[in-house]
Amino acid sequence: MMQRNIDQLAATAFDVLIIGGGVYGAAAAWDATLRGLSVGLVERGDFGGETSANSQKIAHGGLRYLQSLDIARMRESVRERATLLRIAPHLVMPLPCLMPTVRFGLKSRAVMAGALWLNDRISFDRNRALRDPATHIPDSRVISRQECLRLIPTLRREGISGGAVWYDGQILNTERLTLTYILGSVLRGAQAANYVCVTELIRESSRITGVKAVDMLTGRSFNIQARVVLNTAGPWVSQVLESAASGKAVKPKTRTFLKAINLITRPVYNRRVALGVASPVKSANSLGLIFITPWRDRSIIGTAYSPYQGRAQDAHVSEDEIRVFLKEINAAFPQARLIREDVSYVHFGLLPAASDGKANESKLPLRKHYELIDHKRSHGLEGLITVLGVKYTTARDVAERAIACALKKLNRPVAVSPSGSCALPGGDIERIDAFISQEARAGAHGLSPAVIRHLIHSHGTLYRSVLAHLDEDKSLSEPIVGSAEVIRAEIRHAVRYEMAQHLADVILRRTDLGSVGHPGEACLRDCADLMAQELGWNAARVEEELKQTRAELRRHACVPADVQAAVAQVQVKMRKRELPRAKASDS
Repeated sequence: MMQRNIDQLAATAFDVLIIGGGVYGAAAAWDATLRGLSVGLVERGDFGGETSANSQKIAHGGLRYLQSLDIARMRESVRERATLLRIAPHLVMPLPCLMPTVRFGLKSRAVMAGALWLNDRISFDRNRALRDPATHIPDSRVISRQECLRLIPTLRREGISGGAVWYDGQILNTERLTLTYILGSVLRGAQAANYVCVTELIRESSRITGVKAVDMLTGRSFNIQARVVLNTAGPWVSQVLESAASGKAVKPKTRTFLKAINLITRPVYNRRVALGVASPVKSANSLGLIFITPWRDRSIIGTAYSPYQGRAQDAHVSEDEIRVFLKEINAAFPQARLIREDVSYVHFGLLPAASDGKANESKLPLRKHYELIDHKRSHGLEGLITVLGVKYTTARDVAERAIACALKKLNRPVAVSPSGSCALPGGDIERIDAFISQEARAGAHGLSPAVIRHLIHSHGTLYRSVLAHLDEDKSLSEPIVGSAEVIRAEIRHAVRYEMAQHLADVILRRTDLGSVGHPGEACLRDCADLMAQELGWNAARVEEELKQTRAELRRHACVPADVQAAVAQVQVKMRKRELPRAKASDS
């Protein structure tokens, strides 16, 4: 499993060193190790802790690109959606999506029927390599007004003529998917470490030969040698490149970023179908749609974009930005009636803009394509490659291309990458539904079906390695305070085998505890006490970890658990009072 070994990083000359442990760097590490390269990976914070954590949890099939007839991007998206369904069936599953149609125009039933027909033709082979029927993407269809309102009874009925239904993939946990790429690379020999900050690229004449780095946990400075350095630092790519410039600009074309915001709220409706509704605010990035995705008994709503030109580490979401976005959502879907207290978590991240626009440009478009820079060609600097990604869905494909470029620099043959077909750790499952049912019935260690299901959706077949901790200590089968599904063994496993260094790593990325909002003080303290036993923290360190985790939760505008509970009780009472009136209007 994953062990943090700074000595090994400092002592090894790698074929490829990857800077950045988001999904692009993680996928590149996986691809490179599958091709037999020696790989090092360092991340300045925790793996997948920044932009890669900001997502509507959807593996897109590219339907949005039909409007611009970008068939190449559609085919790439279809292929990568199928890849994720195949290599990580425990983390990705099909999700129905609905967009109401109107009587006339581009969103009429007739136009949408034609668009969906074309989408299905373009994605004709979407299920060809998927052995498990449960992972198949069904055909799209246009439904009647009656069926549309049956699926989402709270839709505003005026003007609706029916609905367009298509399917995408829902990623149950993007943080664990990113981590699983890294885990897979480590199991194949890679050396990875979080909380290692690259301070400088080592340059010998016109070649990059490694990096200077600092272990953020100990303050130790050290060098890492590599024949190729792959810069996948996301919003920090320019900061990495500046240290090698020596007066010569080697920055990527994109210098302006967009701040992307998704809100996690109480469930807007009680159906497992994603909903696209027309937004009153026309955006260059959303095609005029607000998308509502059901997830963990909540709704994820997005995406709002705004230009951002500050330092990446200073990015945050203001209360005003949340208020403005809520106003837009309620205008698009009045039945939501969302208030600030309904927002339990705010995802945000920085994505590259299409041009270097001014900061006050409200409709600055998102960059359409990733950027892959071979600095030998662009700046005469050998041994350095930069990747600037745009989409979570296609990260593996872009990583494959980046490693192919690295192989050429290493004078290695470039064959078809196995990363598109090789199951990720825990993902080698023939039939996901049958596997979950079988394991739940067995009920290892007396665990409930709900706990078993949760563990499989987090770890796949490797969930048994979590249960192995119960052989040492039966009390680890007990749930964490405030959770019905996350058990204490997961905390120990995260520390011993998944490189969790801080309490926030466990709360926000190794488990589901903080995925929809503040899990409560009792939960934080329970986890901190468990980590203290593993890592030898004293009382002062426990309090510091609690303080840092509260700050991280505030950074994501989390509403405390007690406030969420109080608001939920009030809303239940309100809905009960409104129920008779709603029935009368339905009849």
